[in-house]
Formats: sequence, structure tokens, C-alpha cells
Amino acid sequence: MNFKEYFNRDDRKLQIQNVASILASLFSIPTLSEARLRANENTEKFWTNSRSPLIPWLQKHSISIPSGVPKYAQGGSGRAYFLDKDYVVKMTANRVESNVANIVKNGSDLPTPVIDVLPLPGGFYAILQHHVNTNVPKQIKDAADYLTMIIDDYPEMNGFPQTVQDQQKICSEILVKNGGNKSLLPYMLVVLKVLIHLYHATGFKHDDAGPTNIAMHNGKIVIHDLGPNETGKFNPRNSLNQIHQNRANLGLPNIPEI
Repeated sequence: MNFKEYFNRDDRKLQIQNVASILASLFSIPTLSEARLRANENTEKFWTNSRSPLIPWLQKHSISIPSGVPKYAQGGSGRAYFLDKDYVVKMTANRVESNVANIVKNGSDLPTPVIDVLPLPGGFYAILQHHVNTNVPKQIKDAADYLTMIIDDYPEMNGFPQTVQDQQKICSEILVKNGGNKSLLPYMLVVLKVLIHLYHATGFKHDDAGPTNIAMHNGKIVIHDLGPNETGKFNPRNSLNQIHQNRANLGLPNIPEI
């Protein structure tokens, strides 16, 4: 085997990518997962490589494993693989999303469908979730869309308003400022309570829980995409530090990052 063949082997690539990711985390060097890495066709190897940790992890959860690469839907920075009508594996390189998912995993009382999280070589993560119903009423989707403006319109606000009066006030202000229909107010209050619940359980102030990230599961509104808004100024290290600070402020225990 020559030098090029040695490094082109899938199992060798996995090992090299894993070592690079570990070294980067030790020395706080931004990895591709923190900058421009996207979970797309480069995650298919985890389904086909015999040395991949993905398959035994799913088997541990008693999930039937398809042969080859499952059907999938490509998102902006992640890819969702559909195993059957009950389960989805989302592949992502977003450390913030993965660490928040790790906090909420298997929390039946929390507004997310996350079951478990697995770190993968190369800076990727697999998030196992229940399959959700994305056919949500338009009023809920519109309400979620307006609520994403809280972050932009109230940058100085820590967390979310706590009293019903303050919640009504801020939702009404957003609708007026952005030309929204006042009939959306009760729906905004419902979605806002979901965001507040998530924040108080995790310390994560979701700034991208828009209409495409809201779904239904077991009759409840859930957020099936925990990825933050990756603007040009997005820095995962800063976002994770903010979550740690929020958790301390909320009296929540520190949870090691994955």
C-alpha cells in the first residue's frame, strides 16, 4: 500500500479527523466544524464504514439499521437521516446544537424530541430524535417567526420575560413594530412559553426557533432543531460560554461539554 492509498482509506480518514478534532479542542483552535464544515455527503461514511461508532450506538437503542445510506433531507448546515416512521438521526457539526441536545436528551418533560447524542470523528455529531410532525398550524409558525425578533429587538434582555404581563407586553410590541396581526398574540404567548421552558432547563436562549424548527410530538409543541442562528458573527465558543454563564445564573449544575 502506497502513501496516498494509506491516507485515502475511510477508516484512516476517520482516525485522522478524530485526532485533529481532539487536538483542536485541547488548544482551543477553531476547527472546520466551528467555521465552515457542513454535514452533507461527508456524513454518509458513518453508515457504510465498518469501524464507524454510529451503528453499534443505534443498536444499543434497539433501532433497526438499514442497509446502506438511509433516506435523508438536507438542511442548511445539517442532514437528517430517516430510519423509519419513528426515528431520525440528525448529523451536524454545530457544537452548540449538539451540546444543547446533550443537555435535553431523553427529557420527556422538555420541549424537544431528542433521545441521545453521539460525538463522531471529524467534528461531527449524531443526534437521535423521535420523528415529529412538522405540519403545524400556520398561526404557530407565524408566531414563532415573530418571536425570533426578540433577540434582535431586545439585545440587552437576559433570558425571557417572566410575568404574563411582561410576556404580553413584549409580544405586542414585536407585532406592532413589525406590522404583525394582533390576532397572533395568543399564539406567540404559547410559543414563548416553550422557549422559556427550554431556556430554564438548559441556559440556551434559542435565537432561531423559527417556523421551520417548530413541530408537534405527542400533542405538544417541540423544537426539533436546536441549532443557533449562524450569522457572520457566530462563534460557537462564545455561545457555549454564554450557556455556561446562563446556567450559573439560573442555578443549574455545570454539564461538561461533548
